[in-house]
Amino acid sequence: MTPTGASAPGKALLCGEYAVLEGAPAVVAAVDRRVRVDWRDEHETMSPEVEATLRRAQAELGPVGRSLHVDARELHQDRIKLGLGSSAAAATAAAGAVFASHGQDLADRGTLERLFACAFEGHASIAPQGSGVDVAASTFGGLLRFERKDDRVDTRALERPKELHIRLIWTGQAARTSELVKQVKALRRNDASRYRACMERLVELSARFASAFEAGNATSVVAEAAAYCEAMKALGDAAGAPILEVRLERTAALAAGFSGSAKPCGAGGGDVAVAFFIELDAAKSFELACKDEGLHPIDVSWAASGVRAC
Repeated sequence: MTPTGASAPGKALLCGEYAVLEGAPAVVAAVDRRVRVDWRDEHETMSPEVEATLRRAQAELGPVGRSLHVDARELHQDRIKLGLGSSAAAATAAAGAVFASHGQDLADRGTLERLFACAFEGHASIAPQGSGVDVAASTFGGLLRFERKDDRVDTRALERPKELHIRLIWTGQAARTSELVKQVKALRRNDASRYRACMERLVELSARFASAFEAGNATSVVAEAAAYCEAMKALGDAAGAPILEVRLERTAALAAGFSGSAKPCGAGGGDVAVAFFIELDAAKSFELACKDEGLHPIDVSWAASGVRAC
């Protein structure tokens, strides 16, 4: 057995925040900012998600007997996490390193399904509030339609609509997803009818976005993303949670000014926004306007390859 490292991409959730936890379809993209791991003889401090995933992968395939060094710098800006799924990418890369070290072919779909199960279980054992959509993006790569029904996960590869231009904007402020999720769960306990109304709207819009994306209807994608942003704001208002905080709200307003739309890319509260445009010039003008207001465009390529040996 030759110890082999691995890398896995980060993700951008294009639509489906919160609704994916209710069984709605989400659309997620792998981006070309990657977490890389390699084996070291000396002990390395690893995150709980990486340690848990290593245990599961080695229980299935056998020990490798070393520690992993994790390099997630590409998913940080000024040492602040960008919100592109670094913990899920690290867990996926860790599973990839175990599978690759045991000679498993990471280009084989069956192998990837087993790898996904290890990374999904390892990550969920530490962060059980997640859907696993970020782990799926890091494992399979590309653009995915992701849907989770109870313990069953379905993924389907998508193509980006030809006329659609997508941009990522970092707000400069990190968000704590766990705190936002906690406030949303409190709404479910304390005002079930209001929670249900918010979620029904998000589930409806998430399905509409996914259908428009899959049909290649860029105009509808832009419109549904704008509506989804408003629905996320309504959920935040109901829960008393800053889902659409001031920087994300300003990003959405700037996008609308250039005939596009923008929404939180993830749970909200900061991190990144994702914006959608029909015209390339509008997307470029939007990025310049963001820079003028202290918001930070992130240069990524979409539909990056999934986990791979390195």
